[in-house]
Amino acid sequence: MTRTQILQWLTNEFAPLTLATPTETLMQQVENAIKYWNTHSAYKHPKMYNYASAVAPRIQLDPDIQAVANVYPAQETTWVLQDYPLWTLVGIQVLDNVTSDLIVMTEAYRNYRFYTGTDFRWHYERSEDPTQGGYLYTINMPLAVTRVCVVGTKRIMPDEDITSEHICNWLQYYAKALVKMIEGNTLRKSGLINVNNDGDQLVREGKEEMKELQDQLAKEGRWFTFVRRS
Repeated sequence: MTRTQILQWLTNEFAPLTLATPTETLMQQVENAIKYWNTHSAYKHPKMYNYASAVAPRIQLDPDIQAVANVYPAQETTWVLQDYPLWTLVGIQVLDNVTSDLIVMTEAYRNYRFYTGTDFRWHYERSEDPTQGGYLYTINMPLAVTRVCVVGTKRIMPDEDITSEHICNWLQYYAKALVKMIEGNTLRKSGLINVNNDGDQLVREGKEEMKELQDQLAKEGRWFTFVRRS
């Protein structure tokens, strides 16, 4: 959905009444809704990136990634039970000595790797320019890794078609709440010349709906607060 389509949706929502707010002002409210989303949302957005350790231990992310919650190296792990035989006796699977020893060694190394300096860590430096992606710095990247999965938060870029139904719904109703407040203020001013209207009610409705949508966005962003690591 484009910004123009959101604007058309706003006009249809108030039909058959004709809005007193100019089209330029309506479009500005759509932009204001997008700005609020970009600065307060935490919509989960995973992306795959190529990694070349020989070039530099950093990756420049796309501009639509505004923050990073987690990074997963795309490493192919050998599944021990596929490479070594299992013995089955009356429906019970019994591990052979080689397999059991490998499992013990794997778990021991998993705990020992923190002391050998091979534990993978990362740090994200956000760009001050919203049109430029920030840099993801890594340390102790596992060997033979050529791609990483970056889980970040989504920023809506200029002239971007919004394909997520969840984002579209939130933007539409947040922009509608902003328009209600503007329309209510316009009607309240016309009441000064003895014209009865429901301007005050529109302003109250707009403020209540705006607050509800802001609270909803804050609750949905809690996942980012708990899983963030840098």
